[in-house]
Amino acid sequence: MTPSSPFDLLLRALVDVADPERAPGMKAYMRDQFSFLGVSTPDRRKASRELLRGRRQAPDWRFIAACWAAEEREFQYVACDHLSQVPVTWEDLPQLKFLVENKSWWDTVDALVKTIGRAATAADMEEWAQDPNFWVRRVAILHQLGFKADTDPALLSEIILRNTGSKEFFINKAIGWALREYARSNPEWVRTFLLEQEEKLSALSRREAAKHL
Repeated sequence: MTPSSPFDLLLRALVDVADPERAPGMKAYMRDQFSFLGVSTPDRRKASRELLRGRRQAPDWRFIAACWAAEEREFQYVACDHLSQVPVTWEDLPQLKFLVENKSWWDTVDALVKTIGRAATAADMEEWAQDPNFWVRRVAILHQLGFKADTDPALLSEIILRNTGSKEFFINKAIGWALREYARSNPEWVRTFLLEQEEKLSALSRREAAKHL
């Protein structure tokens, strides 16, 4: 008998806990872009825990690719969970970018931000900040989330200023989010930045950035 692949094991585990009645609401929340099995976040994490626990040495890219190819969105969520739990390096960056560029929406893109922040160099993020794909640019803007006092403010400023003037909601929202988070560690820098760049920043970015100032 051929042993079951990790993806096959995951499929069975998720189907076992799926609630098909939840699926239409989950699909509607994501603007009807993706199909869902109807698995809640707590149930998904519980169902995949043992499988992911055995894969914490490095990214299992074959497993991730199978998850990304699956129709139901929960499989992409498990792939993001897996990546958040393993070491990643600069060599993983091309594959991580592929995930950002494919089946893109805020749910998976934002789930990959901190993983990419662990793998990328400043030069990588400067390049991503100019990418034609706005989801890639969003990751560049947000990649220092959670860095707190280790945030590079010069890099943050450079990436933001490369993306001002955009009419894209997800870019302007990301600018505000990145500034709001950095304000928790360095509120004076953010206040000064908002004053100096007021004319360049969108109203949405300014409003989001100033929420806790």
